Amino acid sequence: MRKIVMAVGLSCLMALGGPTPAAGGPAVQLSVAPNPAAVGQRVVHTIDVAVSGRLEVWVSASGFAQPRPGTLPPGTWVQTCCPSQTAGTPAWYFRSSGSVAPSRYRFGADARRVGSYLSTASVGFASAGTWIRVTQG
Repeated sequence: MRKIVMAVGLSCLMALGGPTPAAGGPAVQLSVAPNPAAVGQRVVHTIDVAVSGRLEVWVSASGFAQPRPGTLPPGTWVQTCCPSQTAGTPAWYFRSSGSVAPSRYRFGADARRVGSYLSTASVGFASAGTWIRVTQG
């Protein structure tokens, strides 16, 4: 009976959009370049999405100017305070207008203050974050 309940629960999770990458790799990966970056330098964020779902992105507004759209799907950027996805700093928050297909998305954000800042991307229940160090240059 316990196995049946677990199987049904897992099936429900998958049906609700839980991440299930086909190749067994991570559902979401986030990388940035350059890292470290100098104040004034554009930092390119690359998000590899292996599952379908709504894409959400958080970039520290303390460390970066408002991100440019790049190749992100349709959606909006808003400024918010102060989610755990940016380690409690004010954040630029992006939410796609609808579900995204597995793909690679890129956008840039200009570094504006020395420090270490967390950026995070998520699709469904999967998320990935990376710390970016900004130096004086």
